[in-house]
Amino acid sequence: MHKITSIRIAGTDIGQYTILYASDSHPAEINAAKELQRYIYNSTGVLLSMSEDGTPGRENAPEICIGGTNRNAPETFDRQEEAFHIYYKAPRLYIAGGGARGTLYGVYAFLETYLGWRWFAPDTEKCVLSGTVEIPADCNLYCRPALEYRDVYWFSAFDTPWAVKMKLNASGDHRKLGPEYGGGIGYGGPRFVHTFSDFMPLSEYFQEHPEYYSLRGGARCGEYLYTQLCLTNPDVLRIITEKILAYMEAHPDTRIISVSQDDSYVGDSYCHCAECEKIHREEGSPMGSLLRFVNAIAETVKIRYPHLSIDTLAYQHTFEPPLHTVPRDNVIIRLCTWNPILSQKHIERRNIREALTRWKAVCNRIYIWDYTTNFSDYLATFPNFANLQPNVRLFADNHVKGIFAQGNYQSVSGEFGELRAYLLARLLWEPEMEPDAYYGHMDAFLEGYYGKGWRYIRNYIDYVQGIVSGSSVSNRGTPTEILPPERFDLKLAKSWWNQAEAMADSPQDRAHIEKSRLQLLHWELFRDGHTDEKDEKAQAFYALLKKHGITHLNEGAAVPVPSCGAEQ
Repeated sequence: MHKITSIRIAGTDIGQYTILYASDSHPAEINAAKELQRYIYNSTGVLLSMSEDGTPGRENAPEICIGGTNRNAPETFDRQEEAFHIYYKAPRLYIAGGGARGTLYGVYAFLETYLGWRWFAPDTEKCVLSGTVEIPADCNLYCRPALEYRDVYWFSAFDTPWAVKMKLNASGDHRKLGPEYGGGIGYGGPRFVHTFSDFMPLSEYFQEHPEYYSLRGGARCGEYLYTQLCLTNPDVLRIITEKILAYMEAHPDTRIISVSQDDSYVGDSYCHCAECEKIHREEGSPMGSLLRFVNAIAETVKIRYPHLSIDTLAYQHTFEPPLHTVPRDNVIIRLCTWNPILSQKHIERRNIREALTRWKAVCNRIYIWDYTTNFSDYLATFPNFANLQPNVRLFADNHVKGIFAQGNYQSVSGEFGELRAYLLARLLWEPEMEPDAYYGHMDAFLEGYYGKGWRYIRNYIDYVQGIVSGSSVSNRGTPTEILPPERFDLKLAKSWWNQAEAMADSPQDRAHIEKSRLQLLHWELFRDGHTDEKDEKAQAFYALLKKHGITHLNEGAAVPVPSCGAEQ
């Protein structure tokens, strides 16, 4: 049953309108027109007709013009990539945007702002308005994104239709944004991060040229821990540059390629040869040799491919900017926040705040790699909700151009992954969001996703957030380190989840509650020592995880297959 009984635009019933698009529309604009038609039908049961702008006989009739039509929109606006403008000029409503994605974003913004549609999760979309909806003649909504690159690396955010509705624009192996979605910002080359070992695998070069590599951390042919390179070796520079040019010849539209160190838990795994160490002393940071290396590649590739940017990491030993060398204008510095503390916002962490200040002084294109989950235990309660909004705001205030928010990317969440993905997506589109708006979005999600008992789940979130507010637990904490048994009232927490479940009035709401409260059962089992895979209670827990499609316990471990005797 449709909640909205009628829609009127400037006093004219929606049924009188035709959706118009240009005969040469981009596939994303055609998709935008179809999405508008579909959601208006889902709202009211009224199916609007669609036509190309060359169709005769409609010149003075009510129309919704999608993208650049021949109706000559009476106003112009900055056609920045992804920007959009929604406004009415009798007898037409115009929704137009910049680039391939702008118009599509404009349609989703219209559906959200004026028709009350919300896309809480891939399996949960709702219209929050009812009755008659009046869209006034003076409607005028213009928006341009503050960030050029937006990626929420949570499993639920990999759903392409949902991600586009939430205006996430990163495209890659995790999410494919085809022409109908306006494409996206993707990384070319071997992959989007930690590319040293891809460009120069040990198996290909080490036996004949061990001098290409740092042997710190145990690197050796056939069996190795880390693959860092000697960045002052001219052959290393030549090989990687040639590989990038060869890739670009086959993929000339690529806009970003990562040249970045391999991941390492050994802090000094970078090269310590005499030439590299000389640069590190001059620059005051191992980032000196990396940035000089990346700049040299960027200088060469710009001659043939001026649109290509080289991305590298300010991470671990390269976190600090060098004293003298600055990034070229076609170099992106991706600053990694690393090991967030639950009780501390990034603005309260001196190393993050000062690194942002120093990098923005020398680089006009900073991306952020932020960490928003517990990588050692995806199921543990991880109450970082008080930090997300001020963290993103800090980045925006320091002229950051892109954000990659990494979370549980391997599995459906048994904690609050869907909520976190929703809030992060909204923040990346509106990074200067105020706290009241942020918590308003949280409440809207909780009600839409969990149903009538949502306030009890909000009680739980606020309660556990209060417990960690004075702690120093990091993103590798155990369940009982995060919520110490002497401070956490399990009986009270259970009562809130029980009340929320009792008020659920749909199977979907009950399933969402059952899945998310697994974090509470996980805490209880961990506290009581039921962690052995053969333990009967652990087996029953694994069966519940399987029921809800949860496949990973942490970044390195899958959920064990429950035995046949486990409870279902």
